[in-house]
Amino acid sequence: METITKIIAAIVGAALAYFEPTFPFLLVCTTAVILDAFFAWRLSRRVRQNNCSKGGKTSCGKFKSFKFARIFINLINIYLVIVLSFMIEKYIFEGLEIRLVNIVSGAVCFWQLWSILENESSCNNAKWAQIAQKIMIDKTERHFDVDLSDLKEKEEKNAENH
Repeated sequence: METITKIIAAIVGAALAYFEPTFPFLLVCTTAVILDAFFAWRLSRRVRQNNCSKGGKTSCGKFKSFKFARIFINLINIYLVIVLSFMIEKYIFEGLEIRLVNIVSGAVCFWQLWSILENESSCNNAKWAQIAQKIMIDKTERHFDVDLSDLKEKEEKNAENH
């Protein structure tokens, strides 16, 4: 049993040492995904405050295990792509000045930052959010089954009353 433990520890140690150059990229991408999840949670809270009780949708704004599973699966996919890009850079583009891991990590971070901006601008009456919605999608309807026309009618009535 002791020999098997040593073999496993040696294999894990060798793998960690081999993939160590990818750790900063994995950390940055993990941070971006976690921030995106946080801003998605904030969006769900805004939706709940505005109009989520319609149709029994009182669960908005709560952290659900299936959403955590989706975040976890996204992280695994991102890790695999970064590790694959590291191996491609090391063995296929050997000697070339192509920083494939940087490019892939940058693409992941851009994707997450775009998603964060969509989350923050969705269901938000701020002027910057209205401008952002001209080029970004509003995630409210897609993710939370909330009819945006109902929210917009409610906003127009509130604006008329003030």
